[in-house]
Amino acid sequence: MTAGTMNRRKALERVSVIMGGVLVPSIWTGMISGCRTPLETDWSPKFLNNEEALLTELIVDVFIPQTHTPSASEAMVHRFIDEMLHGFLEKEEQEIIRHGLKRLQELDFVGMDEEARINVFKDLSVSEEPKNALFFDAMRSMALLGYFTSEIGATQTLAHDPIPGSYEGCIPLNKYGGKTWSES
Repeated sequence: MTAGTMNRRKALERVSVIMGGVLVPSIWTGMISGCRTPLETDWSPKFLNNEEALLTELIVDVFIPQTHTPSASEAMVHRFIDEMLHGFLEKEEQEIIRHGLKRLQELDFVGMDEEARINVFKDLSVSEEPKNALFFDAMRSMALLGYFTSEIGATQTLAHDPIPGSYEGCIPLNKYGGKTWSES
């Protein structure tokens, strides 16, 4: 590589960083505004259509599946994402999500088994196609944000004490359950 030239990988990395910076302010705006997801069972999406909502529910469970803690769909993270898309993301960001969801529909993501879904997202995470990489990053960010700021994520996955005791700085994590603490 000669001075003053850039390889394709480096160019894609820089575009991803720039475009990722576009998504971050919208996501934080939604979080700060207290984006709440309704608990009623007759929920209907505001931004996504019903097929996209089902797809989003499956996607969030790829990122946070049920283990000894509840899954992301049990925390209704897909509803959080729909609310974010409806009220807080810019048009360009919405288009990236729509593009990614359409791509997953073309791959028959709903019909895949869990291992195949994981492999699709492994491929997306290293994709050289900027829209695919941005879709992956945005969905992962919103899934994690939605989960760990939900009641289920904050109380059942993170350690939670609504009335904490005295302050002890610099303690071993294992002393109090071995989990990171949520803030309430």
